[in-house]
Amino acid sequence: MYSGIKPITSNRMFLSIIIAAYNVEDFIEKCIRSCYVQNISTLLFEIIVVNDGSTDSTTKIVNELKADITNLVLVDQPNLGLGAARNTGIDHASGEYIWLIDGDDFITENILDEITNDIKVKQLDVMLLNYAITDLHYTHIKTVYHDDFLGEDIITGGQYYKRHYDKSYSWQFIFRKDIFQKNGLTFKEKINMQDSEILPKIMNHVNRLAFFNKSSYYYVQQPNSFTNSSDGEKRYRYFQSIIVVKESLINSLSIDNNDLKHGIVKKIKSLDDVVFNHLVFFKYDKLIFSKIVSLLKDNGFYPLQYDAEGKMKLIKWGFNHHPLITKKLIDKIQNLKITLNKS
Repeated sequence: MYSGIKPITSNRMFLSIIIAAYNVEDFIEKCIRSCYVQNISTLLFEIIVVNDGSTDSTTKIVNELKADITNLVLVDQPNLGLGAARNTGIDHASGEYIWLIDGDDFITENILDEITNDIKVKQLDVMLLNYAITDLHYTHIKTVYHDDFLGEDIITGGQYYKRHYDKSYSWQFIFRKDIFQKNGLTFKEKINMQDSEILPKIMNHVNRLAFFNKSSYYYVQQPNSFTNSSDGEKRYRYFQSIIVVKESLINSLSIDNNDLKHGIVKKIKSLDDVVFNHLVFFKYDKLIFSKIVSLLKDNGFYPLQYDAEGKMKLIKWGFNHHPLITKKLIDKIQNLKITLNKS
């Protein structure tokens, strides 16, 4: 950790914590209170909750908390999705820096003094934060990054993306807000994987990025999250998002930054792996699976490019030549394994 930390003496708004919230009534109070219980003046940071058309008690809870939390701001909008909620939050932010977090997660209490001082002393564009994963009971599962994760004190955004293109969660970064404003950057709306789509565009404008090794964010694993969803239409939209992200990444190859390009090429390749694994390990009804295969074929993902090894080579061949039959066989084998494990 940088040893020359100096206190922030200015009373200007330094940090806007932006919480995207949709139907998170069971989590939002813990999230907000974790942001509020900090060791810097409330004049230096604000908590902006963007209520994305919640239909549960989320809005009621936030309004009740506003009576006690003086730097809490509530912004309501129709249900437009995570990308739109983040854009709304950035538009309303007064801070020099922004931290985009999810309403069902929480942050470390009394951590902002160290974080904000480190950002100021090192004159950072972006700070990468260590984070931990918990279960729904907030039991610690693991801390994600080791203390010397970056290996250097300060690097560029291009250097980061070249090495860590696969680590793109927006909530693990604190960004200088004018990176978005000066370069016309916004989160893509109506897709999943917004972070993967925008991160290389952000990193192209980052000259100073450093790692804060203390766990500052807590990602709460949700068994019913989108990633774990078996809803066929949601899975179909996920593949649509992959296509949008790939197109955006290909367009970003025109950026004049060799480190960034190297990372983008690897990220594009990783999407082939994501497609293959989602075809294999998720279940779909016949109609949805046929729609997904047609979608992939129409958008350049067929034949599948996954670098298969062992038995996966046979599965890849099957998907490329007889996708419906192959998927039916895979599901039967998986069902048989489940039955045998229960017996």
